Amino acid sequence: MGNDVLQWRAGSQSVIEYVQQHGQHPLWETNMFAGMPSYMVHNPSSPPSIDTFVKAISGSLQPLLYFWILLGGMYLFFVIQGLRPLSSALGSILVGFTTYLPIIIEAGHYNKFVAFAFIPWMFIGYYLVSRSDKKLLGFFVFSLAMTLELRANHPQVTYYFLYLLGFWWLYDSWLYYQKKQIQDWLNRTGIAFGAGILAIICSIDVYWRLYEFAQYSTRGGSTLDASQGTGLSLQYAFSWSQGVGELLTLIIPGLYGGSSGEAYWGPKSFTSGPHYLGAIAFVLALIGLFRYRKKIKYLFFGVGSLTLLFSLGYHLPSLNRFMFNYMPYFNKFRTPEMWLIVTVFCYSVLAVYGVEALIELAKKHKNKLQPLYAPLGIALVLGGLFTFGSSALLSFEKPGEVQQFSQQLAQQNNLQPDNPQVRQRVDQYINTRLKPDRKEMAAGDSQRYLILALLASGLIFGFIKQKISKGYFLIGMVLLGAYDMLSVDSRYVNEKQMVPDRLEAEQMIQRQQQPVDQFLMKNIESPEGYPYRVFPLDRNPFNNAIPSYFYPTIGGYTGAKLGYYQDLIDELLTIDQSGFNDPILDMLNVKYITVKQSIPFDGFTEVYNENGQRVYRNDDVLPKAFFVDSVRNVDSPQQAVNLMKPDADFNPAETAIVESKDQLRASHDTTANVTVSTYNAKTIELQTSSSSKGFLVLGEIYYPVGWKVTIDGKPAKMYKSDFVLRGLQVPSGEHTVSMTFEPVSVIWGSRLAWMGHLILWVIAVGLISRRLGWMPLPTNTATEHQENDS
Repeated sequence: MGNDVLQWRAGSQSVIEYVQQHGQHPLWETNMFAGMPSYMVHNPSSPPSIDTFVKAISGSLQPLLYFWILLGGMYLFFVIQGLRPLSSALGSILVGFTTYLPIIIEAGHYNKFVAFAFIPWMFIGYYLVSRSDKKLLGFFVFSLAMTLELRANHPQVTYYFLYLLGFWWLYDSWLYYQKKQIQDWLNRTGIAFGAGILAIICSIDVYWRLYEFAQYSTRGGSTLDASQGTGLSLQYAFSWSQGVGELLTLIIPGLYGGSSGEAYWGPKSFTSGPHYLGAIAFVLALIGLFRYRKKIKYLFFGVGSLTLLFSLGYHLPSLNRFMFNYMPYFNKFRTPEMWLIVTVFCYSVLAVYGVEALIELAKKHKNKLQPLYAPLGIALVLGGLFTFGSSALLSFEKPGEVQQFSQQLAQQNNLQPDNPQVRQRVDQYINTRLKPDRKEMAAGDSQRYLILALLASGLIFGFIKQKISKGYFLIGMVLLGAYDMLSVDSRYVNEKQMVPDRLEAEQMIQRQQQPVDQFLMKNIESPEGYPYRVFPLDRNPFNNAIPSYFYPTIGGYTGAKLGYYQDLIDELLTIDQSGFNDPILDMLNVKYITVKQSIPFDGFTEVYNENGQRVYRNDDVLPKAFFVDSVRNVDSPQQAVNLMKPDADFNPAETAIVESKDQLRASHDTTANVTVSTYNAKTIELQTSSSSKGFLVLGEIYYPVGWKVTIDGKPAKMYKSDFVLRGLQVPSGEHTVSMTFEPVSVIWGSRLAWMGHLILWVIAVGLISRRLGWMPLPTNTATEHQENDS
């Protein structure tokens, strides 16, 4: 039960409670980041498909059944290319058990794993469209696989593998051009394009609302930094770039210390483990590159190498800055090292081609090892180099490590970091405590790699020299590959963190409940029935959703929060490191702050202090909705921020800062009153009374899409006020103000998705009725294309 699973369950609490009470999805959640669209954390139901069935039967095994989907897909991917069953089995093992998978599963990144599991099926569909005579079957498989891939809802995985799909299409275009069959290729391209369009329609309910939200999220860029463009900042996006030397962990996993902690000494701030291609896969991939006769090998080698370069991030700025600035959507994703999932996939395909090349060599060049001197020589020399020379070739010192330890030691002893005694003790600690362990791990895994490479070479030698039969050779390679991958995988599956099947995420979260949570749950409600918010400052508030399970907070955990809310956190919430910008907490309806130290600030009263946990009440907290005395119009978000900074004397109870040129009216009306009659995740209803036209501010996060606002049933305009809140002009007298969240993207997205699935299953019924419901063996057309790959 990974951390992300617990974070997801905690962040979804308000949505789940609403569904249990009302039987429908609210689309807005109230318990994290002061409110945001809930479908970024908890999706509404989509039309049923194969993934619905898999999830239903998985139970506590979710998402492990997707391993069989991944392994079966990889096996079939090779088989339809005409490759041998045991070669195909080896390929499925190499891809299916790369170390990245247990690492992301243990972290709780289930969507990422599920998206990866459908990748081979997507390529199976494309292969059938581009090479098979069964075009309707190819259309159905490709559209279904693309639908399932998109519904897995991890755009980063899908985006990365679309590069391979795109380059494969270019490669096939060249093949058809060489054969002068352009018309046939245009026909097949149209089929593939149509299948992709149908897949988009089938998953439009997910991606329409995702596209809509992305424009306002942190993935759409900062609202204050125009130079950043419509994407992540380059510095943030390139965090977790793979080091150049660290690429060697693809074949020697412990060369840079393995996983996080003091052992890891690579350039990333920390890591849960390397992307491991495998020693056996590397040996075979070299053979595939050098000796496989079909030109399709260059497709997988080229794309694998390109994505390997992408993984370097800021370590290869000449390429990656260009891609970041000019390639569509490249700047929407962070963690460049994740590109290595494509590299491992492509090089593993090369490894299978290597096995096939060995079998062909054994037929044509009996007893001759000369064609293998180059690939085997490279593999073995590399192993020997690091087995006997890693201490001389590597520094085993993390970048900036000396400065970091010097700073810590200097602070503890009230000395300067450049003090000679400080530097001497730090050097001694690194050289005697850290480097020996790192060197031992690197040497051990280098020896492991060399031994595996020698065993693989021995099998190859025996097979080429006809000392070992083809069957035993293939079985030996499968067993060696399985041992290679699974023995490294086992390092990153922590059985101590496994939980019994009877425990659900909700129970695990409840075990984390603290006495301070019980106190807050008893006192969080307002007299009008809506809950106040909490700022859990003592619990990593903006990277932790656990407190949000128990009560609404202004923090939480998600991969993409609203961009202007992140700007609020960065620019307005705190005053340097010395305190809070009190008016911001007031307007966000924050009544309680949890801390470990005392808060010597006016306006805060300590109301709880037990076991080192303190709760302070914000005595100046504003109600959920309130009238202001004046409105100040601004032309840009930056102007609004400037007027809300601590030195600007901003008072949200008196003045609303509105990003609009509309002429809005507000006045000091002592008779003005507003009460909250309905407050839940889907609907907010207010009763207002005033003697003059006024401007109402609601302590809820502004979101420009989907909120329908009415005053006495008539449409009203909602304004972005105080940078992140909602405001509206209210006439004098008594009125009912209603806000309901019903995005068109959700309503029509669901309808279109149902329509797409209806088309998809009609095609399936048609195929079954024509007795074409199972995958055929490669047709003559496929064989013809394979020959033309030569």
